[in-house]
Amino acid sequence: MQNIYVTFEFNKIKNKISEYAKTEIGKLYIDELSILESKKEVLNALLDLKEMQSINIRFGLFPISSSANGLELIEIAKKTALLTPRDLSLIAEDVLTSQNIIKFLNKIDVSYDRIKDKTKAFNDLSNLEKEIHRVITNSLSISDKATPELFEIRNKLKRAEANLSQRIASIALTYSKYLNDDNATIRNGHLVLPVKTADKSKVFGIIHDVSDTGATTFIEPMEIVELNNQITSLKIEENEECRKILKQLTALCLLQEDEIIQNNQIIGEIDFIQAKSLYAKEINAEVATISDEKIISLKNAKHPLIDPNKVVSNSYKFDKDKRIIIISGPNAGGKTVSLKTVGLLVLMTECGLAIPTSEAIISYVKNIYVDIGDNQSLSDNLSTFSGHMNHIGEILNKVTGNDLVLIDELGTGTDPKEGEALALAVVKYFEKRENFAMISSHFEALKEYAFLSPNITNSSMLFDEKNLLPTYIFKQDTAGKSYALDVASRYGISQSIIDEAKNYLMNNNSNDVNKLLTILSSKVEQNTKLEKELEIKNKQLIEKEKQLKIKEDNLENRKEHLLEDVKYTREEMIEEAKNEIDAIIKELNGGNIKLHEAIALKKKVDDLKQNEIIAYFNEEINLDDYVSVPTLGINGRVTRIKDKKAHIIGDNGMAFDVEIENLHKIAAPKTNSKPIRSHGYDNLINSDTGLELKIIGYRRDEAKEALIKYLDTCRVKHFTTVRIIHGFGNGILRNMVQEYLNTQKDLTYRSGNMNEGGSGATVVNFKK
Repeated sequence: MQNIYVTFEFNKIKNKISEYAKTEIGKLYIDELSILESKKEVLNALLDLKEMQSINIRFGLFPISSSANGLELIEIAKKTALLTPRDLSLIAEDVLTSQNIIKFLNKIDVSYDRIKDKTKAFNDLSNLEKEIHRVITNSLSISDKATPELFEIRNKLKRAEANLSQRIASIALTYSKYLNDDNATIRNGHLVLPVKTADKSKVFGIIHDVSDTGATTFIEPMEIVELNNQITSLKIEENEECRKILKQLTALCLLQEDEIIQNNQIIGEIDFIQAKSLYAKEINAEVATISDEKIISLKNAKHPLIDPNKVVSNSYKFDKDKRIIIISGPNAGGKTVSLKTVGLLVLMTECGLAIPTSEAIISYVKNIYVDIGDNQSLSDNLSTFSGHMNHIGEILNKVTGNDLVLIDELGTGTDPKEGEALALAVVKYFEKRENFAMISSHFEALKEYAFLSPNITNSSMLFDEKNLLPTYIFKQDTAGKSYALDVASRYGISQSIIDEAKNYLMNNNSNDVNKLLTILSSKVEQNTKLEKELEIKNKQLIEKEKQLKIKEDNLENRKEHLLEDVKYTREEMIEEAKNEIDAIIKELNGGNIKLHEAIALKKKVDDLKQNEIIAYFNEEINLDDYVSVPTLGINGRVTRIKDKKAHIIGDNGMAFDVEIENLHKIAAPKTNSKPIRSHGYDNLINSDTGLELKIIGYRRDEAKEALIKYLDTCRVKHFTTVRIIHGFGNGILRNMVQEYLNTQKDLTYRSGNMNEGGSGATVVNFKK
C-alpha cells in the first residue's frame, strides 16, 4: 500500500514548518507529525492552533530564542554524572525562557485558556538558574569565584605564569645569539626557546621538539623547568576543581530532572504550535471546522507546494449523500493535482495543521488510502497493472466508512473493457462501504453510473477548447471529455490518423455518450458563466444592502437626536412661557384679568410639559383653520401659508411659523358673546404681530423700516420682550438693528443665547 506521507510529499510541508521552529523539541514534534489518533486529538490540536494564530496576530511572537532537548541532557547527566558548562547553560536558559513566556502571557488581557493552561504547568526553577549562572559565565567558562578553592588556585597560577614570563624573557636575552626568534613558544605544554640546531649544545635544558626543517630545536631551559612543572601542577588542580564544581551542578540538576524535562517539553510544545501558526500565515491558511456530520468541504482550496503565483484554487465537496466523486477530463488537465490537493489538505487537517482554503469543513477521517502514480515495481516483478491491483486489493480489505480513498486512473493498464468493468465494480463496493472516495477515470461506464447513482457525482477538469489547453479548473456535478483526438492533433499526429479515429468513434456506441458529454459541457460552461454573474450581482446587492443599512442607522440616529432637540426646545419654551405668565400674574393682580384665569392659564402651560411629542400629521391645512402644534404645546389660527410653512397666531398671543406637516387640525373654540376686557390682550390675540420679527433676506433700508414699525407696534401692545431675527450673514442687518436700538431710550438689548438663535438674533427688553 502506498505511503500517503511520501505520495503527498508531506516531508516538504514539515520542512517548511520546521524553518519557523526555534527549539529542538519543537523540531522533533514537527518531525513526528502524523495523523492524530482520534477526533478529540484533532479538535484539540486545531483549537490550540487557532488560539496561537490569534495571539501572534494581536500580540506578536512568544519570546522563545532556542532550547535544547532537555531529555537528552538529563540522559547524559545520568550516564556521565558530568554536564559541560554549555549543557548547564542550556538548562538555565530554559528556566529564563519559561519565565519570559509567563510574563508575555500575563501582559495579555484577553482570555486564551488553552495556551495559558499549558504554561500553568511550568515549574519554578529560578534557584537552579541563579546557581548555574553564578558558576557558569557568559563565555561558558567557570567563574573564578565559583568556589574559594578555585579562586586560590587560579591566583597561584597567575602569579606563577607571571614569574615564568619574566624568567623566560631574561633567559632569552642571555641566549639571544643562539636563538632563531627572540620570543618563547609552547611545546607539549611547556614554555621553550627556539634554539638554532647548530647551537643547541650551548643551551642547557630539555629538548621538546624539532622544526620540520631541522633548523630549530625547541629547548626548555633548566632554569625554568621547576616553574613549568609548578604551572602544570596548578593546572591539574584547576581542572580537578572545575570537574568537582560541574559534578555538583550536575547532581543539582538530577535532583530536579522531572521539572527540567517538563519545562523543556512545554517550551517545545509552545514553539511547535507557533511554528504551525507562522506556516499557516505563509500559505494564507485557515483552520478547518471539524464537523460531526459526514462531510468534506474545501472552498477555494490550493495545493500548498505549488508556486502561489501559478496555483489554481478549486472547491471540492463530499457529504453523506454524495460520498464519491468521479473526476474526468483531459490528460495533463489537473486530475492528479486535484486528488493530491484533497488528500494533502485532509491529511494536514488530521495532523492538526491549518490548510490553504477560504473555508473548510471536515468530518474526522481515520485513514487515507491512495493509489496515485506509477505502480510498477521491478523489485517485486510487478507490472503497472499488477501493482495497481495490489494496492486496490489492500484498500478494499481495509477501508471503512470513516476513511477517504483517492485513486488515479482506476482500472487502467489492461484490456479497456475488462478494466472498465473492474473499475465499475470497485466503485460500487465503495458505495456500499459508505466511505469517501475520489477517483479519476476516462471510462464512460463510470460517468454513466455516476449520473444514475444518488451517492456519486461526476466532476471534470475544464478544458479550453478554443486553444486546446487545460485550465486546471475543477467543476463538480458534470462529466468531462478526454479531448484525446484534439490534443493528439495539437501535438503533431497527422490529420489522416485523426480522421480515421473519428470515423471509428462515429460507428461506436460511445459516440452517443460523447455527444451527451459535449452538450453537458456546454451547459456547464453556460451555468458557470451565470453563476459568476449571479455572484457578482449578489456581492453588489450585499454591498448596497450594507450602504442602505448604514443610511438607515444614520437616519434613525438623526431622528432620535432631532426628537431630543425638539423636546429640549419645547421644554425651554414652556419654561419661558411659565416665567412670562408669572410676571403677568404679578403685574395684573389687581387689573381687569381675573387672577384665577391667569393661574388657570399657567396650569395649562404646566400640563403641556407632560404631553408626548407628536409630529408629521401631513393633513391638508388651509387659511383660517384652527390647529394644534403638539411640538410646541399650543393651539392657534392659521393666518398665512407660504411654501410648506404656516404662520400661526396662538391663543397665548404668540406668533409662530410652523411646518404644515407638523400641524393637526382641531375644532375652533366657542366664542363668548360678551367680549372680555383686558388691557388690549384681545387685540394681541387677533393681531398678526408676534413676539419676533424676521428680517432675513431684507435689504438694509427695508429691514430698518420694518424694524421701526414693529417696535412701535410692540410699544402699543405693551410687549416686554421680543426677538429680532436678522441672521448671521456678513453682519449688515445685525449692525443696523443694534445701531438703531442704541438710539432708543425705552429699551435694552442683547444677543440671543444658544436656544434663542445665538448671534443671529437680538433680544429686545422694553423698560417698564
